[in-house]
Amino acid sequence: MDTTATAGRPSPGRLAARRAPDRGAGTIEMAIIALPLLIFTFLVVQAALVFYARSIALGAATQGANAAREYGSAPGAGEANARDFLDRVGVGLEDPEVNVRTAADSVTVTVTGRATSILPLVSFEVEQSARGPVERFIP
Repeated sequence: MDTTATAGRPSPGRLAARRAPDRGAGTIEMAIIALPLLIFTFLVVQAALVFYARSIALGAATQGANAAREYGSAPGAGEANARDFLDRVGVGLEDPEVNVRTAADSVTVTVTGRATSILPLVSFEVEQSARGPVERFIP
């Protein structure tokens, strides 16, 4: 009878008995890790939505400023172009407001609104401006 092959190893029954206290540990570890991981995921998505809303507001402000500063443009061209841009994009910036300020030599278009929020009871205000010189004919 050769006992050297199994002399150093515990029997399968003893091995299972030794691992028994660890049963369910993976489930508990996952439950502990799941909440912070879920919160982190929501924060990353919310940060992306705020960045997207800022990009939309800047795009609308730039389109409005470009239209308002053109030589011979109509008085409401800047606001109309900014609103048209916001209508074409459609989502990402809630309750947008367009403000056009015209000086003798420059135009400033400011677009404000709220970023889409997936977090309850939280609102992220967004404001972007674009400024440019008014084109004029100089002989």
